[in-house]
Amino acid sequence: MNITILQAGATLIGTIIGAGILGIPYAVSKVGFLPGIVMLIILSLAMIILQLMFAEITLRTKHKHQIPGYGGFYLGYHVKRLSLMIGLLAGYGTLLAYMIGEGTVLSSLFGGSSLHWGLAFFVVGSVIVYKGLDIVKRFELGLEVFVLLIVTSIGVLAWPHIKSDNVYYWNLSQMAVPYGVLLFALSGTIVIPQIRQELIGQEKKLPVVIIGANLIVFLVYALFLFFVVGVTGKETTELATVGLGIVVGRNVFVLGNILAFFTMSTSFLAIGIAMRSLFQFDYGFSREKALLATILVPLALFVLGARDFISVLGLVGGVLLSIQSAIVIFAFWKSLINGNRKPEFKLGVLSYTGFVLLIIFIIGAVLTLFNVSG
Repeated sequence: MNITILQAGATLIGTIIGAGILGIPYAVSKVGFLPGIVMLIILSLAMIILQLMFAEITLRTKHKHQIPGYGGFYLGYHVKRLSLMIGLLAGYGTLLAYMIGEGTVLSSLFGGSSLHWGLAFFVVGSVIVYKGLDIVKRFELGLEVFVLLIVTSIGVLAWPHIKSDNVYYWNLSQMAVPYGVLLFALSGTIVIPQIRQELIGQEKKLPVVIIGANLIVFLVYALFLFFVVGVTGKETTELATVGLGIVVGRNVFVLGNILAFFTMSTSFLAIGIAMRSLFQFDYGFSREKALLATILVPLALFVLGARDFISVLGLVGGVLLSIQSAIVIFAFWKSLINGNRKPEFKLGVLSYTGFVLLIIFIIGAVLTLFNVSG
């Protein structure tokens, strides 16, 4: 396997494993570890198929776009506007979640205000988003290896503290709680055009990269869930590393927050670059204006006090990403008929699974709205 494929996989893994890894133990603790793992398996499979659909869309279309651009090309102007609105809200919410998480993590490690640390991270991250894909590729593969080593180290230290009662309890009345957070934690669809760009000349490898990266993400999440919920159970904190560190000790507290910092950093950069590219390529903004359009809204929301970590994850994942995913499915079906380029791979019979995915996303969005309003 060549370095380009590894870098592409690292980009996708780095995009997916972000703030969500810190929120899913708390969300899953509301229903129990075993029901949570079942939900993780189902949604992981759903996101793999969705990303393969979007990858095929990019290969069936001659011009480069992001999700709103493809939605408009295949489904019309009004869908493009809806997709842009949903995509922007989801993107802004995602960047906001990373600011909240990074501010909390850096404040926990070094003291000081989480507001100030969040702003400091945002400034540095915005500079890298402006520079673009090349600067991210230089260190992303190494960071993902580092993240896997940290998760393994946390597992070794947490293992003696795991209690079977924390693993085997169930509470199915709270099934709506994990959906949005899990979907947020598994989402990497927006970066698929960027992955295709990294694999120019090797487009046939897109399924290998997508499936391989998502399997690694699933393994990391499943292990992290087992370690955290197994140790802290119903007392799992909203930011998982805080409660885990209190029970297990200072070493896990430090390692957990280092894990949180690097996973959110790589995701912030990938999502930020994807949004800047959307403004730049789909709407003709200059690079500078595209950057400002990307960063100003989450910055304003953060400064004005929008800092509820779990609520942001749940709403973005459960509602906005569900709608965005439905648009991708409909655009995919349309591209099978109206695509203007021969794709390097085809989903074939898996195309029909889109109906199942739509049911999952619709039910999940409705349950999330009921949970939030309730």
